[in-house]
Order: sequence, then structure tokens, then C-alpha cells
Amino acid sequence: MSDTESNRALLEMLDEYRRAVEDKNVEAIVRLLDESFADDGGTADMSDDMEYANARQKLEERFARIHDLRLQMNFRKMERSKAQPDIYFVTYSYMLSFAMGDKKKQDSDVKQMRVRKTKDGAWLILSGI
Repeated sequence: MSDTESNRALLEMLDEYRRAVEDKNVEAIVRLLDESFADDGGTADMSDDMEYANARQKLEERFARIHDLRLQMNFRKMERSKAQPDIYFVTYSYMLSFAMGDKKKQDSDVKQMRVRKTKDGAWLILSGI
């Protein structure tokens, strides 16, 4: 990825997202979401689906059950959508550790986040959290 002002802004947004998750800062996460945000949680189970309209409630419910949350994100690549030039696909690996009650849990995987670059150069998340 080239060292450009736009790419630095994208990396800053991803780090802002990571810090907001670790802080369980629902408002900060919602501010990073595009109004068309929709995420199926990577499952066929519709109960974990999240849209912009219910993101605040879903995040509050999830964060209420966990503590000692740590998230590491490593950017892998970014690709521009051929069909929609303001949409980008950001591939990242993550390691998430947290506690639920007395149990410590860890999860890691590679995910793809869809983001949109606004006319003023800001980046907003469309899916992939």
C-alpha cells in the first residue's frame, strides 16, 4: 500500500476502530459506520446480524457480556471495487482476546472489511466488523 494521505487516513480509521473496540466505546464505533452499514457476522444465524439502525444496541449487548478485551489488527491489503470506485475492500488479520465471566477466550482469523471513502476524504465502515 502506498504511503499517501488517503491511505494513512484509512489506517488511522482502522486503529480508531481497534481502540474503540478495546475501550468498548459503542459511540465511537457507531461514528465510524456508514448509514448503509450491514454485517451478517459471518454466519447464517440472523440473530447476530447487525445494521446501522441496530448497531448501538447490538454492540452494547455484546460488550456487556465481556471484559478484558484486547484486539490486534494487522492490515494485509486493500482493493478498490471495480463496480463502485468509492468502495474498498480491506483485508486484515486479527487476534481477539477477552473474558466472559471466569473464562478467557481467544479468536483469530482473516476478515474483509468493506469501507467507503467519502467526498471529504473520511473513511466509513460498510461491513466486516
